[in-house]
Amino acid sequence: MIGGYPHSTDHFPPIPALELRLRRPDEGASTEPLIALIDTGADITLVPQVLLETIRAPELDEARLRSHWGEYVTVFTYLVDVTLDIGTLPGVEVVGDSYGDKVLLGRNVLN
Repeated sequence: MIGGYPHSTDHFPPIPALELRLRRPDEGASTEPLIALIDTGADITLVPQVLLETIRAPELDEARLRSHWGEYVTVFTYLVDVTLDIGTLPGVEVVGDSYGDKVLLGRNVLN
């Protein structure tokens, strides 16, 4: 905790973070508690592909994602429930990230 708010101190400077679980929308499989980094510049939440495969999250669609370097990549979106200490956000669309190993909470969850 820094200034009363949770942060990941695995980075410098520390990054705001939240603990959460991801669950299949049908109340099926769930992840263990995860630390998700808060990314207020991201339009959508990114989740490591391996986590989505582990809980067998339903695939929604194929999409094009523009990276912060301006390049476009083809990605797949999935549907998950996001469970926080204060409750569950049902049916959240997330992007499967084949390269990263961290959950990045975008504005689709933060809003």
